[in-house]
Amino acid sequence: MLSKMKLLVVLSVMLCVSACGGGGGSSGGAAFASAASSSSAASSSAASSLSTSAPPGSNFNLSGFTLQLPTGASGSVDTKTGAQLAAGFTSPPYFYTDSSDGAMVMGDPAHGWTTSGSLHPRTEFRETFEWPTSGINVLNATVAVTQVPSNTAIAQIFQAPPAPSKPLCELQVTSGGVVKLFLESTNLGGTSTTTTITTVPLGTKFTYALQLSGSTITVTINSTSQTFTMDSSFVGENFYFKAGDYDQSAVSGTPDATDATIVKFYALSISH
Repeated sequence: MLSKMKLLVVLSVMLCVSACGGGGGSSGGAAFASAASSSSAASSSAASSLSTSAPPGSNFNLSGFTLQLPTGASGSVDTKTGAQLAAGFTSPPYFYTDSSDGAMVMGDPAHGWTTSGSLHPRTEFRETFEWPTSGINVLNATVAVTQVPSNTAIAQIFQAPPAPSKPLCELQVTSGGVVKLFLESTNLGGTSTTTTITTVPLGTKFTYALQLSGSTITVTINSTSQTFTMDSSFVGENFYFKAGDYDQSAVSGTPDATDATIVKFYALSISH
């Protein structure tokens, strides 16, 4: 009975924050996509209720995100706001609903246009809210990586302007199903470490949580957790989360009409 009460409280808080507009822009709050939380029960509930015919913006609350796509032009990719996503935007093969299970499919081609300063195209959400490291900041998702030629980033913690345009860390999945954390050694980039968290076979659904609180980074894949320490050069910066499909072997060029990498989302949420 107690666990059910806790779950109801978590879901009630999430729905309130989403309905009250928290997580838009940089004014504060939290962004939520779907009725998922860090509770595995909540994630499972959200996944089972996905419509196979509705666009992603109807299955998921994407109001706190901007979608970056591999189309557009070099250095100036196409983007879609939370309002455009809620209005039903889709763009197969890069962003659409899987008609077999309702998953939100994010596909990245081997060639596509890149954002300024990046070598790789992406189909990826950028959180609109920028936050300090105080408190507990968590990105939760249930995903399945079904196709990847080398390795792709499915989540990031990224420095907000005016800090250098470098990530703090990236959660990556390889073609062998290895889930690993890429961690920058300084906020200027250039040196990094990569640590294996666990292995999940391609096509297998799993949950992840990427958390930053103070200078402590916590990564949880299903029931396996590891903690890391943020370098002092990042102290004082603000951050935002990213989630999606950022293929590290894809390169800049005219976008291919087929995907090299496919990541399917069944639940997605952010809490602050």
